[in-house]
Amino acid sequence: MAELRKDPLSGNWVVVGYGGSKSSGAGICPFCPGHESSTPPTIRQYTDEQGNWLVRCFSATNPIFMIEVAEDRRGEGLYDKMGNVGAHEIIVENRSHSRTMSMYTKEELQLVLDMYRERLVDLKGDRRFKHVQVFKNHGELAGSYLLHPHSHVLATPIVPARVSRQVFSTRHHFVQKDRCLLCDILDQEIRQNKRLVSMNRSFVAICPFASRFPYETWIVPRFHEANYENTSNRAVWDNLAEMLLDTMKRIEQFANAYTIEIHTSPNMTFAESHGDDIPCKEYYHWHMEILPRDFRSSKYKREDEFAVLSITPEQAAEAMKAQ
Repeated sequence: MAELRKDPLSGNWVVVGYGGSKSSGAGICPFCPGHESSTPPTIRQYTDEQGNWLVRCFSATNPIFMIEVAEDRRGEGLYDKMGNVGAHEIIVENRSHSRTMSMYTKEELQLVLDMYRERLVDLKGDRRFKHVQVFKNHGELAGSYLLHPHSHVLATPIVPARVSRQVFSTRHHFVQKDRCLLCDILDQEIRQNKRLVSMNRSFVAICPFASRFPYETWIVPRFHEANYENTSNRAVWDNLAEMLLDTMKRIEQFANAYTIEIHTSPNMTFAESHGDDIPCKEYYHWHMEILPRDFRSSKYKREDEFAVLSITPEQAAEAMKAQ
């Protein structure tokens, strides 16, 4: 049975005892039209006039986090652990098996962005979930072993360490200067025009000053908003689809594999207090991070929000002692 354990040194939470298996991508693709019975039941889908699904969402076959698990926070001496309560959903972005994001029409991409928004709103309504993240891995170097375009949605009972660090940094900047950190970064990047990739009325694409990967690109709203899911203006949504499509056409000239992450505010209605009553919406600024992967960068595992182990430390110790 999988569970969450907290590393007392780093503060990171790790999933241990996860029994899921990776697909080799061989044989019948479960995400292709006509194979819907190969996946769990549909949670939400968008359809065309003939009733054919265009974008489809369902629970993962081997979920890392599970809605039906009890939270069961408990201690083992000085160690903390809890059940892997949460949600793990798959969004199949397109009916086509082999199209990449740069090949989508703007209308197709808007449907995917709308589905992201719907799932964030729905899952953030559960008071057990302190954070909900959306990410897409494309290509084996990014950790995806199924070609059909799809994304993941993870709802977790704790705020991941990396997200907590972003919250701390942006809050600290706000306390010191009474301004949003990302708003300040955008002002400087637009003014200097050294790392600016493109810009439209609502969004800017930049290569961040301290990039972790070659051609790493962030898409950041030019207006201040903490939550991706709060952006409902259709003109802004059009600008986002145009910016993401333009950026992915550029990225795919340099990389065959990449990760896309949506960094939206933690579920602060139910998340832990950060020490004062400053609303997170004042200092957090949502954005997308696109992390291209190549052979060299893939030798160093990307900084996942959660490490996931198929074997517990106890089982590993027993196996090694037996040698």
